[in-house]
Amino acid sequence: MGKSTGLEGILTWARFAGIPAGAVDCDAEHRTLSKRFPEAVFVDATRSKDEFLQLIMELPDVPLAVADFPAQATDFLLSAVESLRVLDALDARETRLTVLMFAADDPTATASMAKTYRALGDRVDYFLVKNPARLRSHAFDESALAGLFRKNKVPVLELPALTATTIQAIEIASAEKKKHLTYSEAVKIPSIHPMCRFEIEHFLNRVFTQCEDAAQVLLPDPAIIKNKVFRPTDKTTRKAIDEFNPLNDL
Repeated sequence: MGKSTGLEGILTWARFAGIPAGAVDCDAEHRTLSKRFPEAVFVDATRSKDEFLQLIMELPDVPLAVADFPAQATDFLLSAVESLRVLDALDARETRLTVLMFAADDPTATASMAKTYRALGDRVDYFLVKNPARLRSHAFDESALAGLFRKNKVPVLELPALTATTIQAIEIASAEKKKHLTYSEAVKIPSIHPMCRFEIEHFLNRVFTQCEDAAQVLLPDPAIIKNKVFRPTDKTTRKAIDEFNPLNDL
């Protein structure tokens, strides 16, 4: 769970919200996105600047387009964006780029994020992804970049943890179906134990809620959302628990 899980969450939310979305898998080694979303187009965009240029020239005309690049391609991507004047081209077609930044207490990851921000600045939007179950981010949270993100109110997608039992159940069901099930597909599989499906449902609810809250950096206009997340409200005010009489003499 990490880079591809965050992208899967965004695409799954878009489907739920009724937003037309396109997907491009540019990770030639893993192809995780296209395995989970067969409609995703594979483009080896980091093989050369010609391939990358073709990708930008042929961006789908949809409100939301997601591209999955190799984790180690930062230097190539920043160089291509600069030399091909990609941001100018996107401005000309009134398209805003949002960069997913993955928080982690890893010097290489932190350096990559800092390099990206220095190169792109405020000409793009950012969506910070945290995966506390796998990657700690305590040191990052204390960094100058994290402080800048908080100051600029960069939205955060914090991926809820899934138990190993549920992950294994999804893997078994995927093997039975002979396809890589997305979480939205797995939650409907009867052979997966109801407790595991409840956990997947909770995972999706949390991801959908955070994506909806971040709609301003994911969509040209949040008003195009057709289906919104149901958010139950507790209209009753709960009394503070008395630590000396927690049951309140029931």
